[in-house]
Amino acid sequence: MQKGNLKEVLEKKLNKKEKAVFIKSFDTLGNIALIEIPKELEKKQKLIGDTIIKLNKNIKTVCKISGPHKGKYRLQPLKIIAGEKNFTAEYKESNCRFIFDVRKVFFSPRLSNERIRISNLIKKDETVGCFFAGAGPFPIVFSKNSEMKKAFAVELNPQAVKYMKKNIELNKCKEKVEVFLGDVNKIAGTKLKNSCDRIVMPMPHGGETFLYATLKALKKGGIIHFYQVLEKDTAFETAIERAKKECEKQKRKFKLLDKRKVRPFSAAKMQVVIDFRAD
Repeated sequence: MQKGNLKEVLEKKLNKKEKAVFIKSFDTLGNIALIEIPKELEKKQKLIGDTIIKLNKNIKTVCKISGPHKGKYRLQPLKIIAGEKNFTAEYKESNCRFIFDVRKVFFSPRLSNERIRISNLIKKDETVGCFFAGAGPFPIVFSKNSEMKKAFAVELNPQAVKYMKKNIELNKCKEKVEVFLGDVNKIAGTKLKNSCDRIVMPMPHGGETFLYATLKALKKGGIIHFYQVLEKDTAFETAIERAKKECEKQKRKFKLLDKRKVRPFSAAKMQVVIDFRAD
């Protein structure tokens, strides 16, 4: 295995223009790496993929992200550029194991710190709503790293639900996680009305359109972890205003508990989370 980081190893194999646009970071999902390849570097994509595998003994497949998240399930088009012809990720996080198809399920390893942070906030015997649950990272990490009583995991994508059920079995937490296939706006205020002590909303884009239903599922005095991707300069103000406005509509008192930068999203935007109580 070669030593050094990706850019250092490729330094002598890239020209000046290629070095200027080179993206050295990539997401690792266990045995699979996902990387964005700028147009100027497409001729070198096989070299980049092979180098990632040489530098990382656990990575067996490298996929190029060939477009933005799209569709109602927020999936990214992917193309294998190096390694094994395989799209099934085997990923570990916080004493949990996950299996899923990277083409069919949205999964962000960049929220691993958030998952364990919230696990540490969950009180004994809480019932937790995990909305936009995907392949189950939030409810499963909570089940293994907190003393929660129950998690209600709601997910619209049937493929993600299929993998979430597999992951629940894999992590032996069937008694603690109940899965709902469907739209949060339809399920939260009906099947889950007034049932949750705490709710996590990790959808980065458009999550505000689900606040009404989410508040219906939240017990009085319950806590919501609300994620947004917003303009850097006004991110917290916008997220707080959206949550506060929805609380006022439902005659609930808004109380901000915490606000945190989660990760950079682009030159102008970042992902943030606000934790708030709704009395």
